[in-house]
Amino acid sequence: MIKLPIKPWTPPVPIVDPKPSKPQEPGKPSSGGGSSGGGFTGGATDIPSLEALFQEMLKHYLPETVEFTPLDEDVLSETIKNWLRPAYEQAIQNRREQTNRINAELDADAWSRGMGQSTYLSDVKERQYRGEQRDVDTLESGYASELAGHLYDAMKEQQKMQIDVDRFNAEQINHAREQAMDAAQALYRALLSGAGGSGGGSRGGSAGKGSEDSEKSLLERLLEGSGDAQKTDYRTIANMVARMAPQERARLYDRSDPKYLALRSEILWSIGAGSFSDLMSRFPGA
Repeated sequence: MIKLPIKPWTPPVPIVDPKPSKPQEPGKPSSGGGSSGGGFTGGATDIPSLEALFQEMLKHYLPETVEFTPLDEDVLSETIKNWLRPAYEQAIQNRREQTNRINAELDADAWSRGMGQSTYLSDVKERQYRGEQRDVDTLESGYASELAGHLYDAMKEQQKMQIDVDRFNAEQINHAREQAMDAAQALYRALLSGAGGSGGGSRGGSAGKGSEDSEKSLLERLLEGSGDAQKTDYRTIANMVARMAPQERARLYDRSDPKYLALRSEILWSIGAGSFSDLMSRFPGA
């Protein structure tokens, strides 16, 4: 089976995973701007790697590939014989009947002349049989040649179909990879933005509304309309989780849905793993 290699693929915009943050010394206040509400208690090291996000996205974007199984040469040959051979068999039979008819006419003519089984009559019949054999051999040679030609064309067509299928599958897979990387990069940037911009104060105060919306983290957008979006303390997050359907909470807890990865990460950064476990106990999923 012919296989086309899938073209090498690299992310269009390389993103370097953040370096692990230095552990904070006991009793020493955290450096950097103060955060409102609970703030992010985790750090950039809690962010899934770009490769992990890409692999997760790829599971959802990979298409169903087309399967093609070419027929074996023996199967193709037998198939062609089934429709090609009868015509040659009929031609051979017609030629032999022609010889029998001519010989019968020669016998009738000889008996009418009183020649019987003469040497001349036997010689003429022998020439008829030799001519018949030459014609039959010619027909058999033509049959073998035509069979080989049809078999070559059929195998060539099978090869072309295999190449077309492999090319189609390769294009679909490469397109899916590009889509998966675009989605992974968007999610990765959102996670980085949420990790680095969790300090107090509103973001982009002088910018327009569109700019502010583009800079808001996923958690802030989900919390809009339910209190101060900047306050991501335990109570605010608990209220939000309580309003979720059990099926949504299940996907949030077990990371089965990539749409909830950013929200899960921001909740963990805000309240920590211990409080997150408490949320899972208080508000179980489906």
